[in-house]
Amino acid sequence: MKYLTLVLLTLLVCTPVAAQWKANNERTVETPDQKSVRGFGGHLILVEDPRAFIQEWIKPQTPKINPANEVTREMSLGAFVLFAGCRPDKNGICNAEVDYTIYKPDGTVFVEREHQPLWKDAAPPPPIIQLSSAILMFRMRDGDTSGEYKIKAKVSDLNADISFELERKFTLK
Repeated sequence: MKYLTLVLLTLLVCTPVAAQWKANNERTVETPDQKSVRGFGGHLILVEDPRAFIQEWIKPQTPKINPANEVTREMSLGAFVLFAGCRPDKNGICNAEVDYTIYKPDGTVFVEREHQPLWKDAAPPPPIIQLSSAILMFRMRDGDTSGEYKIKAKVSDLNADISFELERKFTLK
């Protein structure tokens, strides 16, 4: 995916100098699904109907993010990383990756995708928050165990030698 419309989210603004995510110009507390290191920040989200979310994202208005917390079988789901502040190389290109892993309620791996392109294009200017290129789309099936699943996303800015892990949970009913 090339540049989607760059959207400034009013609820999440990353200021590289402070290396913190901000809301209403106030520093937010880091959470397992939202972190920032030396100006590079990420936020892991899980949404129902990922194609509809992408259509919402490319509109000129601020997108509505309705996280999926409780899911059912056959529901189409998408894990995304919103990011800001990746360091451009000498050509202005961001080189960032994400490793996605979903764990079943018993702790075993359900899905794993490594070295996915978070962003390999012109670096979005700070404080623009960008939707990653790497989207993990999946569907829960009849044979999948009910309970709490955990999604982990290891986010890496390879130009800046920065990595951190984001995590969020969802429940399959």
